[in-house]
Amino acid sequence: MKPVISISLATIVVLAAAPLAAKVYQWRDANGNVYYSDQPPPGQTARERTIKPNVVNNGSPGKTVAPAAKLVLYSARGCVPCDEAQALLDSNQLPYDLQYPAEDPKRLNDFITKLGPGVSVQPPILEIDGQFLKGWDRYTWSAVLRQAGFTIAEPAKAPEKK
Repeated sequence: MKPVISISLATIVVLAAAPLAAKVYQWRDANGNVYYSDQPPPGQTARERTIKPNVVNNGSPGKTVAPAAKLVLYSARGCVPCDEAQALLDSNQLPYDLQYPAEDPKRLNDFITKLGPGVSVQPPILEIDGQFLKGWDRYTWSAVLRQAGFTIAEPAKAPEKK
């Protein structure tokens, strides 16, 4: 009976560690927009990013805590993709700071400085601990938030391309 328990335990350990080995790739397009995905883009150079898991090492295996990553959603009023991004965060009950940088010239200038020269400031933009996620795509944002340690409900399947 011990070999069965050992094999079962080994299987559980391997399966539990699989999400920790997941990778996130970051790249910029010709317009300077930054993208994140769980797969590198074909034919482009991408940086592999390390997203730290949010696990407390207190001797009891598998105990996770609320993610420590700070989320800031930069949005604009009347922006449909911004509303969809906010709905993703709200529906998953994620804590975030909502900012409208275009409504305050000083805040907009600070935001542009934070992003860097030549980078588009078209919302929505999600900041995760100083890293910026641009280009609203529910599936990409969900994947990046999962990699950052947040629990995200599965979105409906993406429409099939014809």
